[in-house]
Amino acid sequence: MVKKTIKTLARQAQDELLEESQNSALLQEDFATKAYQMDVVRIETTLAELNILLGMPAVIRSGFVQDDANKLITIPTVFAKVDGLPANEKPYWQHLDSIRDTNGLQALVTRHMNTSDWRISSEDFNAIMSNFTAQALQQSDAWAYQLLNKLLQNQIAEAIVALLSDWPFSVSQTIENQQFVLSVLLDLPKELLEMSLEVDYPKEVPLLAVVHQESLGELTLEDIVAFNMFHQLGWDVVVYSPHAFASLENYMTTDSYDKFSYDKVRTTSSATGDPKKSFLQKWFGN
Repeated sequence: MVKKTIKTLARQAQDELLEESQNSALLQEDFATKAYQMDVVRIETTLAELNILLGMPAVIRSGFVQDDANKLITIPTVFAKVDGLPANEKPYWQHLDSIRDTNGLQALVTRHMNTSDWRISSEDFNAIMSNFTAQALQQSDAWAYQLLNKLLQNQIAEAIVALLSDWPFSVSQTIENQQFVLSVLLDLPKELLEMSLEVDYPKEVPLLAVVHQESLGELTLEDIVAFNMFHQLGWDVVVYSPHAFASLENYMTTDSYDKFSYDKVRTTSSATGDPKKSFLQKWFGN
């Protein structure tokens, strides 16, 4: 009698990868889908699966679709927040340290995403919203990405239109708030946006890992808008909060991201009276 077996998620993913390696999605030329229109879907996952998913190519994630006939690619991505610390902290910090040191498509964020006071004028905003399309947006006087690759400009414009239309934010969708959000989306760090050009879907998914440490202070609406932009561009976005500070929950609807919690929460220096550097500062030197 043959014993029944059950595959772990990691083994299942490995087997699926081997199977998929026989088809065109992984055997096709590099950057074969670069000019495809991108549709992003969020994966609802668990804390146990999170790190496994972050290492998976797009092609073996649930929900991946490559439609060559219509030149459309659907990218399943993660948008999550992880509060607290595991009982064994060492692998947690090593994971973040590995992101910081990598030369690959991963970015470790320990500072605010947008520190500019620039705001789009009411005249430019009204002109854009009167014909709110990706093409019209790129023709606006307020378009700030003219020097970027044209394909990337198209992706950015389409992502902006999607975000303003879907509105994953918990703040009211007033004219004033739309103008504020659009201002942030038109003033993001170009060097980080340009990392999207290096992504070869369906083989990779870039990662934006945000470390919400005590020295950073409160994550602002500008930060949250920026995180959403990168997610809409096909990035995995994970906010790590050892102190379990509120961030995404202040500005996003609960169905727009996954929230996970470890049992242990790191105390703040103000609570302990300890003037020394936080644990993360010791690791990253910030």
